[in-house]
Amino acid sequence: MLTVLMATYNGAGTLPQVLRAYMRLRPPAGGWRLLIADNGSTDGTAQVIAAFRGCLPLSSIYVARRGRSPALNGAVEHALRQGGDGSELFVFGDDDAMPAPDWLCRLQRCARDHPGYALFGGAIVPAWREPPAQWLLRLTPVGVTWGITSPDLRDAPIYPGLVWGANMAIRRRIFESGARYDESIGPQGNNYAMGSETRLNLELHAAGNPSWFCPQARVAHIIRVAQVQRASILRRAMLFGRGQCRLATLGPSVELLGVPRWMLGRYVRDTLGAVRAWLRRDHAALFLHQWERAWLRGFFHEAWRGRRKRLPRIVISSYSGELGGMELRLAQEAKVLASSGYDSVLALRRFPGFQAWAQHLRASQMQVRVYEPPLFLEHWAWRRWNLLRARLTGAWRLRQLRPDLVHVAFCWTSYGASIVWLARQCRLPAVISVHNAFPLEPFSTWQRPLLQEAFRSVKGVYAVSSSAMRHFLDLYRDMLAPQTRLAVIPNGVDTDTFIVSPERKVLARRQLGLPPDALVLGCVARLSAQKRPQALLALFASLAVQFPQLYLVLVGTGPLEAMLRLQVQQARLQERVVFAGFQQRVELLMPAFDLHVLLSKNEGFGIATIEAMACGVPAVGTDVPGTHDILHDSAGGLLLPLDDEHAACALVAKLLMDAPRRARMGRLAREETVQRYSMSRLERQLRQFYAGLV
Repeated sequence: MLTVLMATYNGAGTLPQVLRAYMRLRPPAGGWRLLIADNGSTDGTAQVIAAFRGCLPLSSIYVARRGRSPALNGAVEHALRQGGDGSELFVFGDDDAMPAPDWLCRLQRCARDHPGYALFGGAIVPAWREPPAQWLLRLTPVGVTWGITSPDLRDAPIYPGLVWGANMAIRRRIFESGARYDESIGPQGNNYAMGSETRLNLELHAAGNPSWFCPQARVAHIIRVAQVQRASILRRAMLFGRGQCRLATLGPSVELLGVPRWMLGRYVRDTLGAVRAWLRRDHAALFLHQWERAWLRGFFHEAWRGRRKRLPRIVISSYSGELGGMELRLAQEAKVLASSGYDSVLALRRFPGFQAWAQHLRASQMQVRVYEPPLFLEHWAWRRWNLLRARLTGAWRLRQLRPDLVHVAFCWTSYGASIVWLARQCRLPAVISVHNAFPLEPFSTWQRPLLQEAFRSVKGVYAVSSSAMRHFLDLYRDMLAPQTRLAVIPNGVDTDTFIVSPERKVLARRQLGLPPDALVLGCVARLSAQKRPQALLALFASLAVQFPQLYLVLVGTGPLEAMLRLQVQQARLQERVVFAGFQQRVELLMPAFDLHVLLSKNEGFGIATIEAMACGVPAVGTDVPGTHDILHDSAGGLLLPLDDEHAACALVAKLLMDAPRRARMGRLAREETVQRYSMSRLERQLRQFYAGLV
């Protein structure tokens, strides 16, 4: 069953001709019905509908609220109450669009042939009451002005903004899930912003519902005499400009008087161009300049009324001391948010290696800023002076970033809390991401009242592991509002970049200077106390005697590097330990490992662990929060006791001696990573978390 929905207001002049065309329709499989929403007509529309009721499967409703969008929403609600299995189509027509006899059959066949598509558009050809002058037809944007879509377009996927309301079909399930027309835009009398169906279609596309164009499904759009007059065309241009202001998202630009400065410059140039064209009696050039000025005026009209669309900006910040897993996750999140319809900015403190990393991120079109606010909750020294600085200038500096929401990453206890406090001073909502399992330490009498004040702005908290969330709530539960959104969103890995690759294994071992048949322990981590690289070196030294072909690769830098190099020299292992330093593309080195070993004393999650697993490398780690969350039920990894070096050494040795077991673990590690930590899963979880917070 196909349901055709149509809104009409004072359509008695065209509706009889349209309904006679509907009488010639060939019925699709399962039948069809027509529902007309009378939007408060004051002419003979009701009598026309009544006259055709016996000739068509026609019903009607009365929608008093003016506007095409409210009328269609009313029709959708009525149609949904009539039942259906979700697979049928809601087909949208218009009271001045005459369908071809095979219109519904074509749309039904198209939907059946392309089950993965949710939105279908068809050709809209003009039915001129009086053809426009040829020069005017040549210069006028026919789609914007008259809703015409060429039948010469390919039978193929189409950009949803090119599907017009007089000929489109949407699967019923889309409306059952809550989709509706935006009632603030679309025809509402003579003065409105165009784009109601465009907004709906773009929202469907953003939600993962693609569009298909069916040129054989045709309707003829009646174009009245008044609609081909110059004044009417220019008025449509202004309505289009108003809609563009509501719908289009422009790239970052310098603004003046609340609109992009280039637009003001363009308006001035078009004004001067119109004057020159008038003096030369160049009607075509004059019309083009007038059209451009009209749509710009429409844009300015909406912008100055505060209705301009702007992507919500999320500023992601933290207390960062070095480049590690948390910083990589923040960059990953900024990229995900940018692809999900947000304007994301990474605003961090400078740390060793920040400049090169930031330059790399900017090269991939990410926004990175230096943001170093006064810290008074993280450090005891100079706290009063820093609090005074925060009160005087901190809020102003945060506002310079123009956030709509502030995301603060906590790497440890209160590290990042000063930024949450500043968000509160700016009256901005904040979310917190938790990247470690914090010890249960009491807050000082200095910290507690400031933290309580800061946490009033917190609308959501997510942690990268269940352990991290549990530890965070043990500290902060009494400061969070009952309605605060809580979630566990593990780190993700790009499983298209981190892959199982025998070729990469050969190349990586050659690059690292390792024998092709070597046994290789690898660790991608900062060389800092938290990661306990000295314990890993001691483990390797114990195993090196038993396994003469065993090598250790340390990927990363940090404050312990000099001490570790000295320790290697003293143990005379420098020929078998490789310090690979910081590597931008660790996915090219990880396949060289037989095991990835992380002996941290605490972890929030451990991105390197799942990156290794994605490369088919079994992961070994200490049984501490974070790593435990990943490996406790994993067939692709192994947990080691934190405080028993001999037991840990025995477990790793047993694994090194069993090549078939390592191969099986590597295969299962890859499968687990794809299922649990893929980027598509991370993106979906982040979208759900942020929905409604901005």
